[in-house]
Amino acid sequence: MELVEVIKSAVPAHYRREKHPARRVFQALRIAVNSELDALEKVLPSAVEVLKSGGRLCVITFHSLEDRIVKHFMKEKSKTCICPPGLPICTCNHQAELKIITRRPIVPGEEECRKNPRSRSAKLRVAEKL
Repeated sequence: MELVEVIKSAVPAHYRREKHPARRVFQALRIAVNSELDALEKVLPSAVEVLKSGGRLCVITFHSLEDRIVKHFMKEKSKTCICPPGLPICTCNHQAELKIITRRPIVPGEEECRKNPRSRSAKLRVAEKL
């Protein structure tokens, strides 16, 4: 409770009226203590490795840090060429491992958010193994 009071006194008044000011601090502490982002970065390559061709990798994220990791991972694994930009001809012979199915993440609709308020921040990204 002492930490909550310190946080409340440190944030601007308009922020305190919107949502509980300690919410993000405790989220950041949980993410750091549980090494959630590191775990996500480790599991994504393993998930692709165990998928059979045609299998789908579906990832639901709940905050922007997770979503950025998943988005960049899928984007990297879907590249057909990893040659430095500016080369006139591809010489890498790199093969894409994934085909991105959802260019933009699927987000819950108004009804889903009304029924399940925790779903409001969820984003679903899907890719298929080639």
